[in-house]
Amino acid sequence: MAFSSAEKKEIEVLIRKEIKDFFDSTSAKQFEKKFMDKVSSEIKKGGLKKDIKDIIIKSFQEYFVVMYQQRGFWEQKFRSV
Repeated sequence: MAFSSAEKKEIEVLIRKEIKDFFDSTSAKQFEKKFMDKVSSEIKKGGLKKDIKDIIIKSFQEYFVVMYQQRGFWEQKFRSV
């Protein structure tokens, strides 16, 4: 069952109100600043350290997989140097 356009608009208004109330901000810049402050405070507490570490490890794994798969492209350039 799909939402009607009126229901979508009502949900959108409710979400905006909740975000505005939660962060007590009126502009996108204020929202961004408060959001970044909350994230940095969590990092300082150590709450996100494991999550960040997992993201970095996964990123490096993906990077090296892509580099290995694309080795035919870059390998010859390094051999000719």
